[in-house]
Amino acid sequence: MGRVPEKSNRNKILKQGSFLILLGSFYNLLLNATCGFPQNIWRWNILFFLGFSQIICYYSYKMVRWARLVIGINIMFLTLGIREALYFGKDINPIIAIIYFFIVSPFPTYSLLPYAAISFFSTVFGELIYESIMLDSDVANMRSTLSVIKYSGVLLIIALLVPFIDIGFIVTLDNFNPAKYPFIDALSILITHFMQFIPGSPLFLLKGTPSNLFFIMGLSLLIIGVTYYFFDVLHINNKIAKILSIYGKYSLTLLLVQFLFLPIFYQKLTFLLFFQFSIGYIILLGLLIYFWEKFGKSILSLDWMFKKVGGKIKA
Repeated sequence: MGRVPEKSNRNKILKQGSFLILLGSFYNLLLNATCGFPQNIWRWNILFFLGFSQIICYYSYKMVRWARLVIGINIMFLTLGIREALYFGKDINPIIAIIYFFIVSPFPTYSLLPYAAISFFSTVFGELIYESIMLDSDVANMRSTLSVIKYSGVLLIIALLVPFIDIGFIVTLDNFNPAKYPFIDALSILITHFMQFIPGSPLFLLKGTPSNLFFIMGLSLLIIGVTYYFFDVLHINNKIAKILSIYGKYSLTLLLVQFLFLPIFYQKLTFLLFFQFSIGYIILLGLLIYFWEKFGKSILSLDWMFKKVGGKIKA
């Protein structure tokens, strides 16, 4: 085996990233058909962000690990102040308005900041796992698994501690503006369904806050560490393992299908029923992909198209 040429590798990543950005733009166009250009295509949905994340990850790999961690941490803790300044300055200065448009977008459900921090962090943990895979050793895999689980625990603890030095553990309409953080609208659902035992939303569930990012990364690493332990350390390969692997192999397709049917759930179910229906929905999507792979060889799935767009690289 030869070394993959740098140019071929870069072109593959740029093509795949551009494909996801275009797909995210098309989804925005469907969702915001009544808006004018460019508001109808520029919105940081998850597909849109994943496309840019591909490019960010590629160039961040060229940095040393400590630099990536420092950049990621700075993005996480400086974003709230940056977004606050952009939010108040966009109506005063046209240049700030343009920066706000590209970084936050007209619909700030997601935004480049602070989620770019995840791209920098993910390359560090991805390298740790990749190095253990290259060693092809159960001991190396075990050490890598323990490291990932240890880091996940640290991140989850930080996620729970950060709110106590910020605005408090519970978020209400009094301390966050829905115009800047749309997820706060979930509070209206809690009020509608009259759940007195839930006065607000925990800060680590509010998208875009440092606490939320630490929670997302910690939980993701924990899931990765546990699945890596069962599949690569214990080498479990039974039917359950094969079914679970489908969710990883076709994550992009599952994400897109989930997006398309999301309006069915939005503000239609009570808070407690939502979890039961969500579990059933996830199982149903898994079965759909299983039969798609078995009988259709996953042709025309998003993951299949993603691989085709990248093309084959000759070493």
